[in-house]
Amino acid sequence: DHSLILYGSGLGDANVHTHHELPTAVVGGGAGQMKGGRHLKYPKDTPLANLHLTVLDTLGVHIDHIGDSTGEFKELSGIA
Repeated sequence: DHSLILYGSGLGDANVHTHHELPTAVVGGGAGQMKGGRHLKYPKDTPLANLHLTVLDTLGVHIDHIGDSTGEFKELSGIA
C-alpha cells in the first residue's frame, strides 16, 4: 500500500462557516510510513495545518511549519 489520501472538509459547521472540528480522514499506509486503523480526536483548536505538516514530512518534504501549524502529529507518523 503506497497510497496516502487526505480527505475532508474546510468547514466544521457549514451553517456558520466555522473551521473547527473538521471532519478529516487519512486513508492508506504511505508505503508503511503512516500508522492507521485508528480514530484519533485532537484537542479543540488544534490546527489542521498540523496534519498537513505531518503528511508532508511523511512524503519527505521536511519544513518547520505551514500556515498556523504548531507541530506534527507524532502518534500518526511512523510505525512505532
